[in-house]
Amino acid sequence: MEKDISIKKRIMFIKGEDYNFLTYNIFIILYVLGCVDGKSSLKDHRKLSFLIDFVSDDKLIDVIENSFENDNQQINEIDRELLNQSFTNSLLRIKTINQLVFTLTNENYLILTDKKLEKLNISLNKKNVSSDFLRGKLFDIERNNAKRLKSIIQRISIIDIKNMLDQLYFKHGVLNEQLIN
Repeated sequence: MEKDISIKKRIMFIKGEDYNFLTYNIFIILYVLGCVDGKSSLKDHRKLSFLIDFVSDDKLIDVIENSFENDNQQINEIDRELLNQSFTNSLLRIKTINQLVFTLTNENYLILTDKKLEKLNISLNKKNVSSDFLRGKLFDIERNNAKRLKSIIQRISIIDIKNMLDQLYFKHGVLNEQLIN
């Protein structure tokens, strides 16, 4: 019964607008990528907007993983549309992520390790986030997806956003509108 309740809790929000959903995904992403306590950081916080879709959706991870396993062969139209939708949603979410990163930094959940114009390097302030939260069963799916993504795209926390977007979207047929510098 408890498992059913936790599943229902996870479904009852709008992904792009729910700050709790975005916050726990940010924490999980930073934790799994090893961006904690300022020792290592995610280079360019804007990447979070795109990574959240992959961490929260097994289908997106499957598309990228299958493409890499098949020597980057062209993906089918359904998968391309799934990636297009993810890219569009992620672009729309960037402003919200910016606001949330500043709020979480002010609340001492995140550490700014470098600030250059619009590209913040951030890490998780692990002492302020419960280890039960980071390692608990409730977020197994997100943690596993983040681990899969980390194994598919090497050095994802430190590559620039253009290279990350190329590997996740553009080389699979998502149009590159040069919206991200």
